[in-house]
Order: sequence, then structure tokens, then C-alpha cells
Amino acid sequence: MQNNLFNFSWGEVVFWSVNFFFFFYGLILMSIYFTGIILANRAIKRTKQRSIFLNVKDIVGATDIPSITLVAPAYNEGLTIVENVKSLLSIQYPYYDFILVNDGSKDDSLQKLIDEFELEQGDATFITQPIPTASVNYIYKSRNKKYTHLTVIDKNNGGRADALNAGINFANSELVICTDADCIIEQDALLKMVRPYLEEDNKEIIACGAGIGIANDSVVKNGVLKELRLPENLVPMVQVVEYIRAFLLGRMAWGEINGLMLVSGAFGMYPLKRVIEVGGFDAKMVGEDLELCIRLRTHMEDLKIPYKVVYLPETLCWTEAPPTYQVLINQRDRWSRGLWETMSIHKKLFLNRKYGLMGIIYFPYWLIFEFGAPLVEFLGIIAIIVFAVMGLINWPNAILIYAFIYLLGCLFSTAAVLMYIKSFDHYTKPRQVIELLLASYLEPVLYHPVLVYGQMKGYYKKLFNIKSGWGVMTRKGFKISED
Repeated sequence: MQNNLFNFSWGEVVFWSVNFFFFFYGLILMSIYFTGIILANRAIKRTKQRSIFLNVKDIVGATDIPSITLVAPAYNEGLTIVENVKSLLSIQYPYYDFILVNDGSKDDSLQKLIDEFELEQGDATFITQPIPTASVNYIYKSRNKKYTHLTVIDKNNGGRADALNAGINFANSELVICTDADCIIEQDALLKMVRPYLEEDNKEIIACGAGIGIANDSVVKNGVLKELRLPENLVPMVQVVEYIRAFLLGRMAWGEINGLMLVSGAFGMYPLKRVIEVGGFDAKMVGEDLELCIRLRTHMEDLKIPYKVVYLPETLCWTEAPPTYQVLINQRDRWSRGLWETMSIHKKLFLNRKYGLMGIIYFPYWLIFEFGAPLVEFLGIIAIIVFAVMGLINWPNAILIYAFIYLLGCLFSTAAVLMYIKSFDHYTKPRQVIELLLASYLEPVLYHPVLVYGQMKGYYKKLFNIKSGWGVMTRKGFKISED
């Protein structure tokens, strides 16, 4: 036995060491996913039980509910701007204002808004700016009484985070919702989003998010989603599965243990006071939504005030997903750069007991498994190539292992899709269910490698300090119904 031990070559030692690393990394990740299914299922049941006692119809007639301001930045959104604003104006809530921030658009976005909503130009010099932003040119209000709660801010370009900050500066409410001008929001979304603030007594809710759905090729009429269809092309179709899995099994599970570190930038609600206290969104970052949520949590930990970050399982906001591989790569490139920046800025949280479970568990998870996963996958590909050249791979066994990993990944997606279909009535037709399940099994082969490429592209840019902005996000626009 001793002779056999010393007969191992250095290549074999490295081979087995690398294999054990990938095995334990994957084992821990799979355990987290299985735990996520259990937590998400429990959270969905609990949320549905609570909704029975505080129905949205009760909230509509209440007089003591918090006021809300919606803030949506827009940059060159002329293709869909009118329909999107109509959607945001049709939301049901007794006390809310809508602020659209035109962030220096170079297309006809502003003129379309002026014409459609009968906007009048006003003076912007009276605005106080607790959060510094690029200069504001004009404030527009509508002459039409139907749009009295609409305000359009025209400012010089400063990026999405800067535009959100400009809207936050102008807001005069207890809560603020940050969204995107190209989103279609369910009409009762605010009524549902405010419910956790009314239910919670012991902890302050510093952020609340909800499910984001994909509405490519769906039918929109007067800014309202009239018919939800599955995307016709494979790239956005697979993203439907990805979003369901990420929001339902990921964020729902972390929300159950108050471990949420991210509220989606497409639709997130915050207390206005707390956002201003921490200085708003960081305009220098491309991952401003993740960074703000972590900064808010850190702020509350420093103040030693009990708090919660809440996630609602129901999809309340619909957006257009990248329709092609190239646009998808641009998006994930940007997201990975934002993740890199956020992990770097808040590295003091790592294993820092001062910040409780956020420092000991939540932040390390994000660093090791959210930030680290693309790196591990990339290194895995390199390892396979090197070991294959060295002749160290037993291909029949390797194929069996890869098949097992593939099927296990598909199992998580299948579980997420079936949980979603069971809990919500968005995809109820048998054909839609079959297409979603088929997409779940195509995702690892036709979609995930492109995803990893986009993430590694973003890491490469950060590693070598290659300057890059948001990237080109080409949109087709929603299908507009004239009926």
C-alpha cells in the first residue's frame, strides 16, 4: 500500500486534488439548492396564508397607507416610451406619484411624451438635491387633469443610477419604487408591494422586491399586459425558465431567512428616508441595485436597528429580455462587472461577525457561489482540456458524471417551473408547460455556456481595467394591440 501511495505521479495528485475540489464545491452548491426548494415552498405557503388576512381590496379603501413615488429612468426609449408610461400611470393605488426621468435621450422620447401627455415645461431651479446628480434642465407637468400624478424630469445624461437619484431627490413620499421605463407593471402591484410594510411590526423593511417576468412577444394594450405569451425565440424562452428558478427558488428561499442581498433594479421598493440617508444609488457602478441593497443592510447593522429585506413570490413586473445571444452577452457582461465592483467595495463584510449573518453566511455565499461560480466553471473547462491531453480522464465514467450533473440541474429547473405553475396562473396551457420543460432541458447545452462566456467577459474587463459602459441593449418592443 505504501508503494502504491508513492507511485502516484504529480499529474495524478493534481488530477485527484482538482476533482475533489470540484466535487465538494458542487456538493455544497447542490445542498444549497435543495434547501432552497424547501424554504421557497414554505415561503410561498406562508405568503398565501397572509394574503387571506390582508387582501388588496382592503388596502384600496384604507386611509392610513404609506404614499409611494414611482421613479423610472428612460434613455432612448422612444420605441416603447408612450405605452410604458401608460402602463405605469394605470397602476391602482390611492396615493402615488410617477416620476419619469429623461436621462439626456438623443431620440424622440421627450417629444413623444410632450405630445401624448400634454406636458408643460416648468422651472427646475427650486429642486433641492440631497443626492448629487447631473444637472436637471426642466420639469414637465401635464395640462391634462388625467395625468396630474405624472412628472417628467429632463436632465443631462448621467446613467441609470444618476437618473434614479434625480427622481428620488424630487420624490415627496414615504416609499419609493425604482423601476425601468420599459417595464409593464401589474395594475395591483403597488397594493401587493405595500402589504409587507403594513404587516410588519417588529422590524423595519428596508427593501421589498417581487418577481420579474419576461413578456417578449406578449400582447400589450394601453400599457397593460393583455395576453401573456411565451417568447417565440429560444434565447428569451430559456430566460423565462432562468428567471422563474432564480426568483422563486433563489430569492424566495433567501427571503425566508432574511438573507436577501439583492432587490431587482427592475422593480424594487425602499423607504425614501433610508435611501437618502445612505446617499442613493452609486452612479459610478453598473450593478447599482445589488450595491444599494448591501449598503442599506450595512447601514441598518451599523445603526443596530432590526430590519428585513422582503421578496414577494408573485410576478408583478414584466420586461423585455435580451432577444439574441449578443444582447444577452452584453447584459451578463454588465451584471458580472457590477458584481465584481460590489464584492470589492464591500469586502469588509466577509466573515465579519460585526454584521451578523450577513457577514458570516450571506456575503460569503455571494462571493463564493455567485461571484465564484463562473470562475469555477471556466476553470473546470480548462482542467478537462489539460487532463484529456495528459490522458488522465476515464471517459466512460466522466460521461456518466456529466450526465448526472446535467440531469440534476434540469431537475432544479423542472421543480421551479412546476412550483410556479402550481402557485400562479400565468402559464396554464399544456403547450406552454411542455415548452417550459423542454427549455429547462435545453438550457444547460444551448444557453448556459453563452451565459458563462458573458460573465467571464465582464470579469476579464475588470481584471485588465478595460473601460466599458452598459453596452448596447437592442429591443424589439412589445406587440401592441389595436383592438
